[in-house]
Amino acid sequence: MADGEREITSMGTNASDTMAAQLAMNAPHSPATDAYLEKHGRLLDLQIENLQKQDEFETSHLRWRRFGDQMRGTGQMMLVAIGALFVIAIGAAVWAAAHDDSLVIEAFNVPPDMAQRGLTGDVVSSLLLDRLTYLQASTDSLRAPSTYAGSLGNDIKVIIPDTGISIGEAYRYLTGWLGHQTSISGEVYRSTKGIMLVVRTSGKPAASFEGSDNQLNALMAKAAEAVFSQTQAYRYAVYLLGHARIREADAVLRNLALNGPASEKPWAYTLWMYTATDGATAISRAHTAVKLAPGNMLAEMNTSQVEAWAGHDEQILSYAFAAKAAFTNGSDRRQIREEAAQALAVQADQTVAEETGDFTGAIVQGQIQQDLPDFNGSHWAGKYLLAVDAAAMHDVAASRRYLAGYKDAELFYRSSLGQGWNQTNFDFPQYRQAAALTDWPAARADMLRVISAPGASAPQNYASLKNVAWPLLALADAKTGDIVAARAHIAKTPLDCYLCLRVRGQIAQTARDWAGAAAWFGRATKLAPSIPFAYADWGALLLARGDMLGAINKFTAAHQKGPHFADPLEMWGEALMLQNRSDLAVAKFAEANKYAPSWGRLHLKWGEALHYAGKDADAKKHLAIATSGFLTDAEKSERARFAHL
Repeated sequence: MADGEREITSMGTNASDTMAAQLAMNAPHSPATDAYLEKHGRLLDLQIENLQKQDEFETSHLRWRRFGDQMRGTGQMMLVAIGALFVIAIGAAVWAAAHDDSLVIEAFNVPPDMAQRGLTGDVVSSLLLDRLTYLQASTDSLRAPSTYAGSLGNDIKVIIPDTGISIGEAYRYLTGWLGHQTSISGEVYRSTKGIMLVVRTSGKPAASFEGSDNQLNALMAKAAEAVFSQTQAYRYAVYLLGHARIREADAVLRNLALNGPASEKPWAYTLWMYTATDGATAISRAHTAVKLAPGNMLAEMNTSQVEAWAGHDEQILSYAFAAKAAFTNGSDRRQIREEAAQALAVQADQTVAEETGDFTGAIVQGQIQQDLPDFNGSHWAGKYLLAVDAAAMHDVAASRRYLAGYKDAELFYRSSLGQGWNQTNFDFPQYRQAAALTDWPAARADMLRVISAPGASAPQNYASLKNVAWPLLALADAKTGDIVAARAHIAKTPLDCYLCLRVRGQIAQTARDWAGAAAWFGRATKLAPSIPFAYADWGALLLARGDMLGAINKFTAAHQKGPHFADPLEMWGEALMLQNRSDLAVAKFAEANKYAPSWGRLHLKWGEALHYAGKDADAKKHLAIATSGFLTDAEKSERARFAHL
């Protein structure tokens, strides 16, 4: 319809409406008028219906247009997301390839006759994989895997080349370009002896091993060790030490310490100290490790251990404090495996407690260590040290329970092998039990068995004997009346050994050389001014000489150095009793009881002091406790004087 026609129609419709309205307003209507109005009503109904349908159509059309727009937008967003995921996947692959430090073993080339018998290249590669996995699993190092230069972690796998280009092959090309993946290849070929096994590690010289056909497994074991030494020198040294292959471990660690990467050198020195054949060399290597990596918890604690071998108690305490400080420092702590760091931290606390005479605290730490997961033998080693600590706090019954069936000679032999967990303050619990009971003949016999134990003559074990066993033997000699033997044995010990100086003083005291004894105790306190034991020894000397004021002065110093050390408190109480101050002595005995509650002599003297203070009911209670515990023959006689209580 033309525009003019639409306009006329529109005008006609409007005129018709006007006429209909006028007719409707004029009444009465004629039949013609009614007919006209009826038609006009139907026309209006049709127009309304048409408008309604048109509106529904346009509404539906708009809805579909909006849905179509939404679908197109969603599709575009999906394309963008897919593209982003593709880019992320490529980026992740590139990042993973750039950080891929794994070791892959390629299928070996083998003679046709071996392949026909089922020993294909894939099978031979798998044999090498099995041996490497065994070496990894049997190497229990405290060091965190992330600290190794070129750490392989546990990612060792056999690669069988694909034909054509696959995703796996493409990734391998990417790691070869960007990453640090270590590749192992090799072959087996016929030789005059049977077979020759050649193994090549990327960037390293090939290693060859020859033998008969039936020696393939043995040859593969050697090849695996060669790969392990080339790719994980530190862990290989740990493995060698754990299997008592000291000379081989020394060679590996020497090369790593002197020629290895800078990041590996402090770790190498930390372990190299254990292969030293003399104490001075071990200490020098330990100090180098700490100097190269201050705050390394393992280096600090190992240095505390080698200082203990030398009898340097002041240094033992200092490095144990440093190890605990490293544990509280998150960045330093992460250098050590978490379970090992926890065990080392407990050992550091136990060492500090032992060096300050806090044997109740040491036992608490030792029991905590027993509750932690066993790490490389920390449980069994911890039990015998618990036995030592219990004996030192005069609880022989508890010491025997901790020790169970172990013998000192057996403990020394097991420790001398260099395997497993090493406690810092290695000692001899059976000897300490005998000494606590003043059974010196038994103590002497025990040390003679230790000195003749298997491995005692090995150079790396001499330090333990020289600075621990020999002075203990000398003390037992003196206490059994053989001063000549005591002086001969103590003469074998160095003058920078704290225990050795203390024993020299005790030997002199036993020989009634009072001035000589005081001089030795004075040297010991200067050598280790933070350690309480020599002060207590000196106080005991003055107490025996009747110098109560001098004795109390030394006991006061010992108490300041070791506030939880029971011995100087108990002797301080005895000195007060001899000054007729039993009322003050009771307080000292009560304080000592906090740290040695099962000490028979303590309760005996406590009961005596209470009796002299006029408190017989309380005295009777403590005398009964003393009777139920361990008392020497002299103490039993003293107890008999108070039988009426």
